[in-house]
Amino acid sequence: MGMIRQTGGAREETVNPTARWPERLAHIAVLLRAEGAAVLATSGDDLRTVFAHDVAPDTKWRGIFDADAVVRALSGSTVGTPVAAGRWEEDAAFALLTRIDLPDGEALLCALRHGVPFDAVELSTAGAAAELLAMSVGDGRAMADAKNESAQNNDRVALLERLLMGLEETRDASALLARAAEDIAARIGAGGTSIMLVEGNRLRVRASVGVGVPLGHEQRADEGIAGWVASRGERVVLMGPVDDDRFRGSDPQAGESVIMPLRAGDEIIGVLNVKRPTGGEGFGQKLEILDAIAGDVGRALVAINRIDGLEREFRSEVALEDVMRQAAASDGDAAARTAASSFGHHAVAVRASDGRILALHAEDKECREAALEASAKVEAAPGSGIRVGVARHGRPYEPSEEPLAARTADALGLLAHTEGESAPKRRSGVRVLAVEDHPVMRLGVRALLEREGLVVAGITSTCAEAVDLIAEEEPDVVLLDLSLPDASGPEAVTRIREVSSSLPIVAFSVEDSPEVIRAVLRAGANGYVSKDAPASQVVAALEAAVQGLTALGPAEARALNRITEPIPVVGVVEESGDTEVDDSEPGAPVAVREPLTPRELELLRYLAEGYTNKEIARAMVLAEDTVKKGVQTLIAKLGATDRTHAVVLALRRHLIE
Repeated sequence: MGMIRQTGGAREETVNPTARWPERLAHIAVLLRAEGAAVLATSGDDLRTVFAHDVAPDTKWRGIFDADAVVRALSGSTVGTPVAAGRWEEDAAFALLTRIDLPDGEALLCALRHGVPFDAVELSTAGAAAELLAMSVGDGRAMADAKNESAQNNDRVALLERLLMGLEETRDASALLARAAEDIAARIGAGGTSIMLVEGNRLRVRASVGVGVPLGHEQRADEGIAGWVASRGERVVLMGPVDDDRFRGSDPQAGESVIMPLRAGDEIIGVLNVKRPTGGEGFGQKLEILDAIAGDVGRALVAINRIDGLEREFRSEVALEDVMRQAAASDGDAAARTAASSFGHHAVAVRASDGRILALHAEDKECREAALEASAKVEAAPGSGIRVGVARHGRPYEPSEEPLAARTADALGLLAHTEGESAPKRRSGVRVLAVEDHPVMRLGVRALLEREGLVVAGITSTCAEAVDLIAEEEPDVVLLDLSLPDASGPEAVTRIREVSSSLPIVAFSVEDSPEVIRAVLRAGANGYVSKDAPASQVVAALEAAVQGLTALGPAEARALNRITEPIPVVGVVEESGDTEVDDSEPGAPVAVREPLTPRELELLRYLAEGYTNKEIARAMVLAEDTVKKGVQTLIAKLGATDRTHAVVLALRRHLIE
C-alpha cells in the first residue's frame, strides 16, 4: 500500500507510509482507553483485518458490527455500539467504528474495550485519530514522490557528469555514446539500450547494450520504429508484443519499449531506444527523466561534433600549410605525400599544363593509375594550369569533401610557379640503375627520377639482377636499397663493386645508424641518402656521385659525427692503436676497431655456427629485422666485408672459440 522503490544507483530504498501503523494503533488505544484497536478494510460485504493491536487478526468483525453500523461509519459517522458476550471475548464489551479516508480508497478504524461504553468525547477523538492516520498516508506518499523525483534527478545529474567527463577524456563520439548507453541502462533499469544516429539518409547503431543489434548496423532513416521516430520527432511507448504495420522488425519480446528522438535544436540527430525494464514498475514513471536524459545526450553529441569539426579544420589548415611550403620548395613528392596522408587519399598525382607529371604519391598500383587518369581528365586549377587527380579505395568521395579538395589543388598549384626556377638545376641524361625490392617504392622512385629529368637505365628488385644489368645498360650511377632479398647492407655494395670498381653507388635506406653508414661507405659506396629525404636531395646525391664526390645528407653527416660512449669490451684482446698486427700468423691477436657488447658476442657465436638470420632471431627472441641490423653493425665494427669475413676476423682475434 503506497509503496515506491528507487533503483539504478548503488542503494535501494523502500518508502512505506503505513509502516508504523501498528505503533500508531497502540497510541490510539491508549488515547481511547481501549483494550484493542484495528484497521479494517472492506471487501464486498466482508471486513478484513489490515493492522491490529491486541486484537486477534481472525476476529469475526461482522459478528461485532452489523451492516447498518458499517454503512453509517463509511458514510462519515463515528459509530459506538455494544458487543454481546462471546462475540469478541467471553464478556460483553463495547466498540467504536469510524472511517479513514485514504488517497486510493477507504478503511475503518475500530476500538474495543470491556466495562463502559465509549462516550461522546472518545467518539470525537476516534474521528480525529482516523484523520491523523489518513494524513500519515498522504505525507508518506508525498515523501515517496519527493524521494522518487530526487532519485531521478540524481540519476540525471550523475549521467550528465559522466557525459561531461567523457567530453574531456575523449573526442570519439562512439566511445562517448557507449558510456551513455551503459549508464542509461543501469540508472533507468533497462535490460537493453541502443543509440542510433542519423547519417545522411541512414540510421546507424553507434552504441548498444543488451540489444541483439551489432554496432554499425544501419537501416533507412524512415524504416521501422526508429525510422518512424526519427522522421516524425515523436516519442513512442510500446507495451507487449508489437503487431503494427509501421513497426515491422521490432523486438516481440521487449515487454516494454520507449523510443525517443535525440535533438540538436529543431533537428533530429538520432534515436534513443530503451527496452525490457528490469524492475516491476516499467518505464511509465520515468518518461520525463528519459526525455531529459535524451536532451542531455543530444547536447553532448552537438558539443563533441563541434569540437571534432574545429579540430579537423585546424589539422587541415596545418596540413595545407605544409603542402604549400613543400610545393614552394619544389619538393612535389613530399607535397603530394602530405596531401594524401592528411586528407585521406591513397594516391595523388599532379600534372603540368602540358601533361607532364610534376608530383606523384601512390600506396598501390590501382590507386596510382586512377589518380593519374583523374589528373589527365580534370580541369586545370584557375591561374596555375595545375591538374590534380586523387584516388582512394574503401569509400567513395562525398560532395562535402569538394571544398577541401579545391584548396589542396590550389596549394599544389605552387608547383607550377617553382617549375621554371627549378628546371635549370636538373641534369638530363644521367642514367640511373635503381635497386629497390618494394613494389610501391619502385613506382615512386621511377616517377621521381623521370620527373627530375634523369634516365632510368633499369629498375630491379634484387642485387643479382642489378649485377646483370650493369654490363648491359652501362648506368652512370646506382641508387641502391640496403634491404634486398638476396643481399643487405655492405654486402650489396661489395657485390656490385666486384663487377665494377668505379661505378658510383648511392645507398638509399631508412637506416640511419652511424655503424651502418660507416660500413656501407667502407664497402665502397659513394654516398648515402635517407628515404625520408626530399626529392631534390636524392637527385643532388646522385649528381654528386657521378661527379666523383661523396654524397651525404645532413642527417647522415651528423650521424657519422655522433660520438657514442665507449662500451666495455668483453672477451677482446686489446691492442694499442699504434701497434702493427701481423695477420700472417694464425691466431695472432688483432685489435678490434670498436668494442663489442655481450649481445654482439652472442650474435657472433651464432654466425660462426652457420645460423641464418631467421634461426638467430628465434634463438635470441628478436625480430628478424633487428637481427639483420645487428649483423650489419657487427660487420662494421669488425671492419669486415661480409658475414664470413666477420667470423674469420673474430676467430683470429680470439673473440670466439
